[in-house]
Amino acid sequence: MESIEMEISITKIKDNEIAALQEIGKKTFSETFSENNTEESMAQYLETSFATEKLQGELKDSNSEFYFARLDDKVIGYLKLNTGSSQTEMKGDNALEIERIYVSKEFHGKKVGQALYEKAMAIAGEKKVDYLWLGVWENNLRAIGFYRKNGFKEFDQHIFMLGNEEQTDIMMKLDLKSNTMKIEFFIKSFEELSTIELYNILKLRSEIFIIEQNCVYQDIDDKDIQCHHLMCFVDGNLAGYTRIVPPGLTYEDASVGRVVIGTAYRGLGLGKQMMEHSIKGCQDILKESRIRISAQFYLLKFYNSLGFSEVGEPYEEDGIPHIEMVLH
Repeated sequence: MESIEMEISITKIKDNEIAALQEIGKKTFSETFSENNTEESMAQYLETSFATEKLQGELKDSNSEFYFARLDDKVIGYLKLNTGSSQTEMKGDNALEIERIYVSKEFHGKKVGQALYEKAMAIAGEKKVDYLWLGVWENNLRAIGFYRKNGFKEFDQHIFMLGNEEQTDIMMKLDLKSNTMKIEFFIKSFEELSTIELYNILKLRSEIFIIEQNCVYQDIDDKDIQCHHLMCFVDGNLAGYTRIVPPGLTYEDASVGRVVIGTAYRGLGLGKQMMEHSIKGCQDILKESRIRISAQFYLLKFYNSLGFSEVGEPYEEDGIPHIEMVLH
């Protein structure tokens, strides 16, 4: 079983898509702020900030960029970036502001925000900026936690007016020049795992496979005792995991399963690194070069890139399309 990712596309917003931008902008802002602000203040802000003329000007601004997150043809979130003089606070020449990342409430926890954040990071790399910065509403603890886990640090506060009401933003900054993560991989047998390592592994698996995927199943299946366990740590925190299964336990061949990455660590390229280390683990520890997996069907190309070939026809496992694949 693996963590699910939807087929989310990120596309640059065009001049003729202002109506869709207004719709998603007003919807997501209201979902975020309406509970804590008056109807009058909300109406005033939405009318001003998402006025057609204002958005037209921002779309024509060469220092600002807008992107939609889409699931199929449905707009489910958006991103706004600023550089140079278009930044709302800091005006650093070599900085990128993430002014807005908003996602429809029904898609919270579905990695849409992560996909938009990854787009921002990619653009920061293309522009070779020294740092990213942003402001997060002080009561948006979910967002603050997300950015902290991605390396952002608080450096200031500022007040913005929502209608007649004062709101406080926490200013956060990511220094790209000095921001280096320590990524480590360890493979241990069940007996070698410490109590806290086993606890964190089972906690991560249940968070993703049972809670996030809303799939009730028996995760602890008695195979763990006979398997080796790959742990990926980022700055000392468990970020990802795979289970290296000996031949004869799940398949006649060796296998890699329970492939999972924590929500705060997606978009860092850990999936490929984990699988490469897992393949090497099968070869070095189990002395097996033939590896068979049950892959979620949408990850077909990802596993193809690692040398796996599909076997047979797609099938459903726990309501999710899968396909059997083999690495020779």
